[in-house]
Amino acid sequence: MNDLGKVAVIAAIMGAILLVGLIVAPLDGGPAAEPVVVEQEAPEEITVLQEDTLELLDPIYSEKAVFQDGTIRIAFDASYTDAGLQSRLPFWLHNVSGEVINVLWDRCSIQLPEGNTVKILSEQALGGFGGPGGTIAIAPSGDLFDAIIPVSEFEWDGEGEWDVSTGILDAGTFTLVLAIERAHPPAHAACPGVRQRVVGPDGCEITPDLPAIAKAIEHICESRSIVYYTFRFIVR
Repeated sequence: MNDLGKVAVIAAIMGAILLVGLIVAPLDGGPAAEPVVVEQEAPEEITVLQEDTLELLDPIYSEKAVFQDGTIRIAFDASYTDAGLQSRLPFWLHNVSGEVINVLWDRCSIQLPEGNTVKILSEQALGGFGGPGGTIAIAPSGDLFDAIIPVSEFEWDGEGEWDVSTGILDAGTFTLVLAIERAHPPAHAACPGVRQRVVGPDGCEITPDLPAIAKAIEHICESRSIVYYTFRFIVR
């Protein structure tokens, strides 16, 4: 190939490159492409309420507000709404005594953080019967799921519903007095039984078929006592 042919080939290649550049590049003087702006909505603010811990201070310290002895096992909890901590104390009560126990609501009370002592309502009885509870019996190994409401922090809304205040129980320490009636002394441990041999003051054996003696022994065996549990709490 002579020099003239080489020049023609190079010119053809350069022309092709120039033509491709004109096709790809935007036309001179044409409007520049504007960037597309996508407007994003600002994320909605979500308010997260801090749920503090209900701690039991007395008669023992428990971070989970749980107590147990030979009669009951009881666990308390805090109740929160969008408005904050309710003046309502849910609990789970388990009978571990082996005998029937009674919760005596009329003998229970709560001392609020500001120092005032008021009666309490059973939420279960309130919802079922429209009034405070009297006594409820719990069988051996039975459970009671309920909530305690101070009478001063409860009110009807006029439409058949009831409201509970907030911002009271987290204002300081508060104390619940819970009255439990239980068998005392336990029949399997201390009661002699009406058919056990009994000796009178003169040394003579008293047969159990004597009504007066039998009734007296039976009364001792079936006697019951009331235990007042004092639970002191703080929310923090």
